[in-house]
Amino acid sequence: MSTKSKLLALLNENLNTYISGQEIGDKLGLSRNAIWKAANALKEQGYNIKSFPKKGYRLMEFTDIISEDMIKSNAEFPCQVHVYDAVDSTNNMAKEIRDCTVPQILVAEEQTSGRGRLGRTFFSPAGKGLYMTMAFKPDFGLDEAMLVTATVALSVCNAIQEVTGLNPKIKWVNDIYLGDKKICGILTEAESSFETGAIEKIIVGIGINCFKGSFPKELSETAGYLENPLKPFTRNDLAVAIFNNFFERINNFNKVLTIREYKAKSFILGEPILIFNPAIARALGRTEDRLKEGIRARAIDIDENGGLVVEYMEGIKMRTMETLTTGEITIRKV
Repeated sequence: MSTKSKLLALLNENLNTYISGQEIGDKLGLSRNAIWKAANALKEQGYNIKSFPKKGYRLMEFTDIISEDMIKSNAEFPCQVHVYDAVDSTNNMAKEIRDCTVPQILVAEEQTSGRGRLGRTFFSPAGKGLYMTMAFKPDFGLDEAMLVTATVALSVCNAIQEVTGLNPKIKWVNDIYLGDKKICGILTEAESSFETGAIEKIIVGIGINCFKGSFPKELSETAGYLENPLKPFTRNDLAVAIFNNFFERINNFNKVLTIREYKAKSFILGEPILIFNPAIARALGRTEDRLKEGIRARAIDIDENGGLVVEYMEGIKMRTMETLTTGEITIRKV
């Protein structure tokens, strides 16, 4: 645990009480200069810490602290847990771990360059979300591998419902919503052997907006968080629930059940949508200047491989159906 994490944990245990630098130093084995630097770093990250000469340091409100011990001790399957104060991306960190025979869980308080699909960024401010990656060596075939993202989405939904009482839904393929606000994004990556073509490692990145914060202007209308939970929760609870849900599903994989549950959690089936993909727009007869505009369609079904079956509502393929795979496709509910 870093100096900042140790200090934050101690202040949390003594909420609204001043602790002198001497006492902190004695308990944590730190110099006063190290304590001062850690406290200032925490303040810069947005933690509400007050400090006064001769009185010491005081945390003004409860802070949810991610704990390696709490996650590992409550995990129902073998794992290694890594907790970071700040990283560019937990998925990037997972790529540096060579041996994932034992599943790896990586969690960060903050991501400076969180990644989403199609090269997008994921806003990851300190202390406001769960920024988590699971990396593991798969022992299953292509059928199961194709549905990893769907399995993760289901695991996240079930975990959120389990620990908060809220009922999120899935927007194909990997976004989780509460009402009309996106609260979670998922990025699944794989590393394959050049010689055998087999998947050597699967890396699943999950970013969940847990607590209220200030979103950038471009996200303020579309992003949400786990607002008004029906029961109190911590990010440790959520990380453990996601891990346990996911590996329970992976270890007892049932393709038919996965698709059935994924459909039940979808909030776009039967609804009008917009599809964003230049290649599809071109195939529908769009002119070059309109390739980036949304294409009107209706979401009909999810096929056995997790593809989205749509009926086009415009262009030369109007009233015809097609199955979309993930690729470079984005959809939006109308």
